[in-house]
Parts: sequence; structure tokens; C-alpha cells
Amino acid sequence: MKNKNRIETNTWIKTRNYCNVIFGLVGISVCIASHNRLVLLLILLCMAIIILNSLITKHILKEVEVYAASLEANILQIMQKGEMQEISHYEDSLLSKSQMQLSRLCDCIGRMVKESKQDKEVLQSLVSDIAHQVKTPIANAILYITALQKADLSIQKREHYLKILSEQITKLDFLMDNLLKMSRLEVGIFLLEPKVLPIQETLAEALGSIAIKAEEKDISISVECEEELTALHDKKWTGEVFENVLDNAIKYTTEHGNISISVKRNEFYTIVEIADTGIGIPQNEIPKIFQRFYRGKNVRNKQGVGIGLYLVREILSMEKGFISVDSKCGKGSKFSIYLSNN
Repeated sequence: MKNKNRIETNTWIKTRNYCNVIFGLVGISVCIASHNRLVLLLILLCMAIIILNSLITKHILKEVEVYAASLEANILQIMQKGEMQEISHYEDSLLSKSQMQLSRLCDCIGRMVKESKQDKEVLQSLVSDIAHQVKTPIANAILYITALQKADLSIQKREHYLKILSEQITKLDFLMDNLLKMSRLEVGIFLLEPKVLPIQETLAEALGSIAIKAEEKDISISVECEEELTALHDKKWTGEVFENVLDNAIKYTTEHGNISISVKRNEFYTIVEIADTGIGIPQNEIPKIFQRFYRGKNVRNKQGVGIGLYLVREILSMEKGFISVDSKCGKGSKFSIYLSNN
């Protein structure tokens, strides 16, 4: 009986061992199968990535080709016609952004070309104006020099011709001096150095320069300016501004006339008003009087070259100031010079 039980027990142990072996083998098989599936999935994933990458690369290359072709077409159009193809402002693509930048570049080039043409026209006009301004006094001087060479010329005529010749040379010298000032200002050789300074001192120096001319025509000049008033200005060049405006006031005011100067101050500017009882300026000419070499119809018989007020405007502009004019024909003019307070 014991032997029988022992045999059954041994049989049960062996059977259990066999089962364990079988289950172990099955487990190993399952692991191997899972591993193979994982490897297969990885291979498939790699292939999918390679295919997707290839498709994306082709798409990008195609977009780059379209982008390059569009840029080339736009650049050629800009070079040939100075304009570019119409672009969509609603797209957010790289091509659209690049075209926008090209459009800005095209506009910038267009403005530069336009400004260059304008500068060329201004230069041609300037050369023409200078030639005309210089030609007249030189031609007159030659004419009177020729007349002075006549042996039978009376003393009276000789003195008269010499006086006219002196006037023409003075006019030419005045023109050259103003042209030199104008060119130096425009090219920046003379740099203004505005400082907060008393207005009274600058105004007094300008009045000293034109006092003799006023006395010769018996023109009275009145001044109202508080001593403590200051403004931002370059003393030398702002003195030139005052002198030019005062010189014009004397030139176009008849004998025994009046010139009044008043200085006042507001929040932003110190205003120097120079009013005269002269011939006045027609309303249609007021916008033109600050142009280079412009001279009104009613003043062409007066000595001058038409640069003074142009210089006035340029100097004031460099000092962050400006000038305005109020005038009526036959009643006089008032020039208001605005100088920045600080």
C-alpha cells in the first residue's frame, strides 16, 4: 500500500513537472511572438516615417521652387518696370511675407528714384537761376565799361556810368555772398548751435547793421522787447534772419515810413513781429516769397536777388522755428518770427 501511494505521489510530481515545462515553453513562445510583433511594428513605423519624410521633402521643395520662381518674377518686374505683381494681404505664408517685404523695398526704391529726379530738377533750376542772376549784372557791367572807354564821354555821364557800374558790382558781390551762405547751410558746412539766449541782444545787433539805411530814408523804428525774454537760437544766424527781414522792410517802405518791432512770448514760442508801412505783398505771392530767387512783380525794380527770405526760412527751420506773413497791398506787411522757447 505504501508502495502504491509512493508511486502515485511520484507520478503526480512528474506530471506537475511536465506541466511546468510545458507552461514554460508556451510562455517563451508567447514572449518570442510578442517580440517579433514589436520588431515588425518598429520596422513598419520606420518605413512610414521614411515615406512621410520623403513626401514632406517633395512638398517643401515644390513650395521652394514656386517661392523662388515668384521672387525671380517680382525682382525682374521691379528691375524692368519699377513695380511688382499684386499680392494677397490676407495670406500668412512665407511667400506672402516675402512679397510684402519686396513691396516695401519696391516702394522705397520708387521714392528714392522720385527724390533723385526732383533733386536733379531742383539742381537744374538752381543752376539756371544762378546763371540768370549772375548774367544780368555782368552784362550791365560790361556794357558800362565799354561806354566808359569812349574818349568823348562827358564828365557827368562818366560819373553816372561809374555809379551804375559800382551798383552792378555791389549787386554781384551781394549775390555771391548770399549764394555762399545758402550753399554752406544746405550742405551742412555751417552747423547752427542754438542756445537759450536773450533776444534783445541779438535784435540790437541786427538793428545796428541796418540803422544807416533806415536813416537815409528817414524811417523810424520802434522796439518793444523785455530785457529778460530769451529763446532758443543761434545768435549769428538768427541775427541774419532779423537783418534780412528788417532790410526788406526798409527796402519796400517809402520815405518817412515806420517799422515797429514787438517781442512776445507764449507757452511754446517767443514771437518777434516786424511790421512796416511799406508797399505790401499781393496775397497770391505770399506762398512764393520764401522760394529761392523768387521776386514779386511789384518789386523787380528794387535791388535784390531773392535769396534773403529763402535763407530766413531755412535758418528758422534748423532752429525748430518758423515764419508767417500777414500783408495787404498799399498798407504794409507783418513778418512774425517764431523761435522755440527751449
